[in-house]
Amino acid sequence: MQQQAIGRAEVGVQHPARVRGLDRAVLWLTRHWLFVTNLGMGTFVSGTLLAPVLMRLGLNGPARLVYLLYSMVCHQLPERSYFLFGPHGVDTYSKVQVIAWGADPAYLRGFVGNAQVGFKVGIAERDMAIYVTLLLAGLGYALVRRRVRGLSWRAFGLLILPMALDGGSHLVSEITGLGFRETNAWLAGLTGNVLPAGLYTGTTLGSFNWLMRTLTGALFAAAVVWFAYPILERGFGDMARVARQNRSAPRPTEA
Repeated sequence: MQQQAIGRAEVGVQHPARVRGLDRAVLWLTRHWLFVTNLGMGTFVSGTLLAPVLMRLGLNGPARLVYLLYSMVCHQLPERSYFLFGPHGVDTYSKVQVIAWGADPAYLRGFVGNAQVGFKVGIAERDMAIYVTLLLAGLGYALVRRRVRGLSWRAFGLLILPMALDGGSHLVSEITGLGFRETNAWLAGLTGNVLPAGLYTGTTLGSFNWLMRTLTGALFAAAVVWFAYPILERGFGDMARVARQNRSAPRPTEA
């Protein structure tokens, strides 16, 4: 009986110590959550560039592994992706072009490029715009975090609506088989061909589709940071107060 009582007393002393250790970890996270978030975003974006770099170096196996990992978060369609190390450094290509270069029409996402045209980045243009903007906006938020006010739900909805419309129209174009978001003929007819010819060239760099994917993705990411980060700042502030209170609580005495 005496040994059981001693054991219970020891547990009673050790448990608060473990709780305080957890409180210290929580307190550290509440102070550095933005750094951790930005570091994670920077690592993620850097990884998307690692795949074409590895391909350029001839390390096809590791590069394919990186592509496989990023395929879990992106469709990786080559006609909607940047290619590095091509004739102009950075290029984008149409579906017709990538098929002519050996892409399987039934599995376009598997085409990663070659030495002549460059190698595909790990995620598509819209996703690249989203994650790069999340990183840049997160770094910017670090400078104004004490002064910025978060977006309202209504403003947030308005800012993400363009991406919903652009992405939704692409989806309708593909599901129905109409393909009106590939050729941009609809835009040429709507504007009477008065805009620069490059704007009507399907999905390549400088085209309307490329521009919309990039702008709407960046706008979406900026809206996410502006809306969510102030909420996280307040939430982590509340967690910090609780953690500090737990750390300052008197320690229980041994039985």
